Amino acid sequence: MIDEATLAEEFERACRSACDALDVPVAVADPDLEDTPLIYVNPAFEKLTLYKADEVIGRNCRFLQGAETDRTVTDELAHTCKTRSADTFCLVNYRKDGTPFFNLLAIQPIHINRRRTILMGCQFAFTPIQTAKTLERTSTMIDKAQRQLRHGARTSAGLIDIHDTFRLDAVAMRFEAAFVRMNDQLLKNANSRMLEKISLGR
Repeated sequence: MIDEATLAEEFERACRSACDALDVPVAVADPDLEDTPLIYVNPAFEKLTLYKADEVIGRNCRFLQGAETDRTVTDELAHTCKTRSADTFCLVNYRKDGTPFFNLLAIQPIHINRRRTILMGCQFAFTPIQTAKTLERTSTMIDKAQRQLRHGARTSAGLIDIHDTFRLDAVAMRFEAAFVRMNDQLLKNANSRMLEKISLGR
C-alpha cells in the first residue's frame, strides 16, 4: 500500500507533468487538509498573481481577496470547496503588488482514489480597456452569462456583448482541456503503479 508521503510526491509530479506547461493559470487545493490549502500552482498562476509557488503553497487562496472582493461570491466559493463540488465564479482578486483584476474561476473536483479528492481551479483574468465602469459592466455581463449558461438558459444577445460570449466559450474550452489533461496524467500514473505491482508479483 502506498503511504501518504509517496502519494503526495507522485501527485506533485503528476501536477507538474500535466499543468506546468499550460498557459491557463492553475491552482490545486486539498480539501482534506485544514483550511483547504494550496498544494500546487503552475507558472501561469505565478505570472498572473505575481506570487511565487513557495509563497502560497500551504495557504488558503483567500490571500487573493481584497477590499472589493464580493463576500457573497467568496461564501459560495467556500461552500463549493467544502462540498467538493464543481462551479464557476466571477470575482475581484488582487495581485501581490495590490493591483486588482477580475477573475473568472472554474473549480473542478478530481478524484484520485476512493478516499482522496483534490480541487483544481483554473483562472482567466480580464481587465478594463477604458474605465472602471467598463470593467464593472464587463463583469456584470460575464457574471450574467455564466449564471444563465450554468442553469441551461438561452443567453440573450441584447444583454451580453458577443465578445464576452465568445470569451466565455474560449475560456470554457481551455478549462476543459486543463481538466482532461490533469485527469489523463493521474490515470496514467495509476496505471503505471498497477503495472509495476503486476511485474513485482511475478
